[in-house]
Amino acid sequence: MTRTLSQLENQNEFIARHIGPSPQQQEKMLQTIGAGSLPALIDAIVPQDIRLPELPAVGEAITEQQALAELKAIAGRNKRFKSWIGMGYSAVITPPVILRNLLENPGWYTAYTPYQPEVSQGRLEALLNFQQVTLDLTGMDIASASLLDEATAAAEAMAMAKRVSKLKNANKFFVADDVHPQTLDVVRTRAETFGFELIIDAAEKAVDHQDLFGVLLQYCGTRGHLHDYRILLLRSGSVKSLSAWPPILWRWCC
Repeated sequence: MTRTLSQLENQNEFIARHIGPSPQQQEKMLQTIGAGSLPALIDAIVPQDIRLPELPAVGEAITEQQALAELKAIAGRNKRFKSWIGMGYSAVITPPVILRNLLENPGWYTAYTPYQPEVSQGRLEALLNFQQVTLDLTGMDIASASLLDEATAAAEAMAMAKRVSKLKNANKFFVADDVHPQTLDVVRTRAETFGFELIIDAAEKAVDHQDLFGVLLQYCGTRGHLHDYRILLLRSGSVKSLSAWPPILWRWCC
């Protein structure tokens, strides 16, 4: 049978994609618990003081194409300006292969359930790729991207450096003064909780301090500067201090 293009288009609303109980299954479930209807069940178990007096005006159900068009129209009202702040948030060209397979992979956001495990699965795949690229670029034996943000990871790196440092009596942690301010804030808070002494100074001054159990460096710095840390890392390693530096992968490739 011949069909027109409009007939072949997916006209189903998003709400129809939810795989839930059928009307017959709902009726059986309600009978089992002794409820006459779904609204009656809600009236019996949900307190009135937390319920809206009327349903929100969300409009009629729409298709995927309509939803995407509306979302793009809303996003189109944003005014885009150049940001000169930096601080780790730099405008870069994302390769289409990464956009399509990770950030814009339909398999990660068109879930058939309201819990969207696919979104979690997509995030896990992105983290796995990030870890692998980190290993490839650094030559390290292991990499972990299990934390949600750079600041938290830096604070955890400080805590780990203290635990594994061979300088058991050392209680000082050095932080380069060009670390992103949001990272420094979290590290400072965690250091206070742990009782660590935090030293904040120019990166090259790290070798001037004694009894450091760790060093946190930024590459590149929050003001956009690139540093050659090779000599510094060799010296800090010779005195058994552990170094940590948040990765910005595209800058490692320069």
